Amino acid sequence: MAKTKITQTQLAEPVKIAGTGQERGAKTRLSKAYELLADQPASLAGLSVEERSNVVVSAVLDEAGNTVVISRVGDPVWEMWPYFSRANAPNSVKRLNWSTIPEAFREACQNVLYHYWKVGRPGVGQPAESTLLKTLHTMSVFCRFVASLGLQSLADVQPLHIANYVHRQKSAGMVASSMVNQFAALELLYHFRDQHKASLRVHPWPESSAVEVAGRVGQNGVDARKVSLTPLIPVEVARRLFLYAEEILAGAEEQLDERDREERSALSAPGHTTIRDACFYLLGVLTGMRSSELSSIEVSAGRTEVKNGFVFHWVAAVEYKTKKGCVEYLMPAMGHRILRILERWSLPYRARLAKQISMMERKSQSLTPKQLQWLITARSNVKRLFLGNSRYGLVALSDVGWDMVCASFSRAAGVDWKLAPHQMRRLYAYTFVRHRLGDMLFLKEQFKHSSIDMTQLYGSNPLQDAALYDDILSELIAYKAGVVAQWLEKDEPLAGGAAPRLMEMRAHEFGNRKELLIETSRRVNMRSTGHSWCLAQDEGCGGSGIYAKGTCGDCRNGVIDRRFIPIWQEAYRHHKELRMDAQDLGPGAVMRVERDLKQAAKILKDLGVEVDAEEGDGQIAPR
Repeated sequence: MAKTKITQTQLAEPVKIAGTGQERGAKTRLSKAYELLADQPASLAGLSVEERSNVVVSAVLDEAGNTVVISRVGDPVWEMWPYFSRANAPNSVKRLNWSTIPEAFREACQNVLYHYWKVGRPGVGQPAESTLLKTLHTMSVFCRFVASLGLQSLADVQPLHIANYVHRQKSAGMVASSMVNQFAALELLYHFRDQHKASLRVHPWPESSAVEVAGRVGQNGVDARKVSLTPLIPVEVARRLFLYAEEILAGAEEQLDERDREERSALSAPGHTTIRDACFYLLGVLTGMRSSELSSIEVSAGRTEVKNGFVFHWVAAVEYKTKKGCVEYLMPAMGHRILRILERWSLPYRARLAKQISMMERKSQSLTPKQLQWLITARSNVKRLFLGNSRYGLVALSDVGWDMVCASFSRAAGVDWKLAPHQMRRLYAYTFVRHRLGDMLFLKEQFKHSSIDMTQLYGSNPLQDAALYDDILSELIAYKAGVVAQWLEKDEPLAGGAAPRLMEMRAHEFGNRKELLIETSRRVNMRSTGHSWCLAQDEGCGGSGIYAKGTCGDCRNGVIDRRFIPIWQEAYRHHKELRMDAQDLGPGAVMRVERDLKQAAKILKDLGVEVDAEEGDGQIAPR
């Protein structure tokens, strides 16, 4: 048991332990009470009822350096906010509410979760505080199932009960990843069974695992990891959203001028958050940041540098998901304009928050735990740009808040699409990939570093988010696999010198078609010329095919599929128009135009398009 004497705490009242005697004017930075927390036991097993109840879960040092206990094991809710650093984490995820677990199983679950928090699992390490909330939820699902069976203790659970629980969860249609989390809670209750006599006594699945029971093994596991659950924003929808956001940005200065002249309210005028929401969308699709990272952006976050002749623009943020901390994301030059407008928009919010902080700091009496929580949160937000009003005051918007904002933003833009924050990151990766392949141009200034390979681009700044490059790579492989899959379809028309070899592959039987596509996409060096796909690995035409379209039709490295039909139809029309002009330029010009016209006609015919020499228009043939 902890050696420090601790008195019972109520959340409504502040509790001081071993006060330093410092005057309130000598302020220190609010932080966790490390000395007290380090003195707490790693296990609740074997403690008396009183000792167990008084074990401190969370505590902080107040302004004067006094220790304030926030939560104890005996409290119905464990307040975990001192352990959270994520800017936009809502209060609801910062507490563990034990009322969700039936009372008969509560103490055993508390002992298990507490010990898991303190020591972690072998080879895995200690869990993050957000993981504890998810584990509590999965424990509560299982405990409510056990209670419905009339059992009085987890120790009474038998293999048949567990089999029925697994069957019920699978019958509910849950995805494999969710079932893994549900079933992992049972493994945890068994693994730490020595923490309480009423914990799970039988192994839920001897010689197996939660992953295997959930069906996420072998090919199913590989497929589950490869399938992106995040829908891709359609290109037309993305275009309309971007133009809508740009339109808002164009009128932002005038709107902010009206606000500064007090012609509109700074914090409550209709549509006062429109500028913020547009900036959120633009920065999301232009940088690939998650909503939590966007919410962490502070004043003066942008910078520019020149390296090896390339101009790079960076925006600083905090990466929470993999705990990398301070990172920088590549952004286009227009990102600086977005940040400047956002700084100006957020100024009244930051000024009000600074004033509220000052008032709280001037309080003569000791602050309550709730006031300390507000003060710590407010200080972390006072320089942030993406702020909003909530029942807790001015805060950085949470993930749930951004979900609501995105849905409202898409409706205002007039698009029929359920926009969500994580979709912007995938759109960034998808756009990056298509640009790198030459298949689509997005923002030239954002992707002008295409002459640098991915490794060099990542190496240009060690503070970048490596996970974003992983997402880009996954998107690249998936996109290329989709293109190859289209080529191998039985009735898919192809043109170009490489087309015959690809069509021959259709006759072969492959044991695992999906694996073939993935592996082929990894190995094939595929890029678009704008009118064909080039598969040249080392030596090819040296890029001349980009300017001389016709050469791709005979090149052994060229593939032309149906997506390029409009390009070749237009090329055919253009060459027919050039016939008359070529007469004035001499025989050489006539021969070149006729050759290219014939090549375009052949390619269109190979792609199933009928070309009438007299009419001059290529029409898709009936199939």
